[in-house]
Amino acid sequence: MQLTAPPIQQAANQLTTAISSLESDPAWDAFLAQQNGNHHLQCSQWAAVKKLNGWKSKRITIANSESIVGGAQILIRNIRYFGNIGYIPKGPVYQQDNPQIADSLIQQLKKMAKAERINGLIVQPFEPGIITETLLNHGFRNCPIETSPTATVILDIQNELDDILAKMSKGMRNKIRRGQTRGIQCRQGEKADLPAFHQLLAQTARRRGFSIFDLDYFEHMWDIFSPTDSMQLFIAEYQGEPVAAQFCINRGNTIIAKQIGWSGAHSKRHPNEALDWFTIQWAKQQGYAFYDLEGISRLDAETMVQSGEIDYSSLDGPTQYKIRLGGNVTILPTAFCFFTNPLLHSLYSRIGSRLARTQFIQKAAGRFRTG
Repeated sequence: MQLTAPPIQQAANQLTTAISSLESDPAWDAFLAQQNGNHHLQCSQWAAVKKLNGWKSKRITIANSESIVGGAQILIRNIRYFGNIGYIPKGPVYQQDNPQIADSLIQQLKKMAKAERINGLIVQPFEPGIITETLLNHGFRNCPIETSPTATVILDIQNELDDILAKMSKGMRNKIRRGQTRGIQCRQGEKADLPAFHQLLAQTARRRGFSIFDLDYFEHMWDIFSPTDSMQLFIAEYQGEPVAAQFCINRGNTIIAKQIGWSGAHSKRHPNEALDWFTIQWAKQQGYAFYDLEGISRLDAETMVQSGEIDYSSLDGPTQYKIRLGGNVTILPTAFCFFTNPLLHSLYSRIGSRLARTQFIQKAAGRFRTG
């Protein structure tokens, strides 16, 4: 279904706004690819993945006479006690940091939410800038729920491999070399390897105490992303036994390490370090510019950025590991929310921060977290 809203005027140019419920949207995906960011959560393929978990999707785009210049993909789900909630991860997306396009997008999102009976909008921008100011100007409020990582480590892999290694900690370099000399073999995986990956991920989840999606979720994702070669699976083995595995999404100029699983065995052979190095080499050969390790502790990230120093002893295990790979600590915007019901919005503006931290809200928010 394609609906066209009244045109928006921007200087001498006429912009048109369209709302789409199309499951596949090549024009939108092509626009995202041109932006060169890791906007994978905004592509129509991701909407198709989330459909398996009960999400619907709509897309709002703004275009000039030639092409799309901005837009947002909204994932929609009915949440008990809250009704329909819209979620925009890594968006909206628009050309350059254009305040007029950003303002128009937020206006149209609010209008669409009311028209579609979406009671609340949760927006987690891709990066800070004009869009965060625009959200606040339109009545959105900060939301202390982390729906997707708000701090990460990003490696620039455009340099020579020796230079990439040189930026890593000495311990990380040694572990990579040991992995290569102590029998760890790494390779690209196929769909048939997904059960082994899922078993390794489940073992990691039990050790660290987090939940994971079922195997069919990853198989569904593979079926959607593999035709465009934008999902990769990498396996580390010792004597033919899968020891560690991770799946990545590669899009634009970035490859993102989405999830990694490790059996806990052969730690002295360093399969995880060998696997990351294999992934870096593969991504560099394919022409990618950045390797996003997808998520570290925001508190630790803020401390490191503010102090300019790294105290490894104070970091949790996953954060410490990713920092040792030598990338740049990057802090991303937190989520913003807006309720179309004035009473609810007023209530949230007064006590929302305290309410959002309750166990009930945090449990409900788990449905929004990306996987």
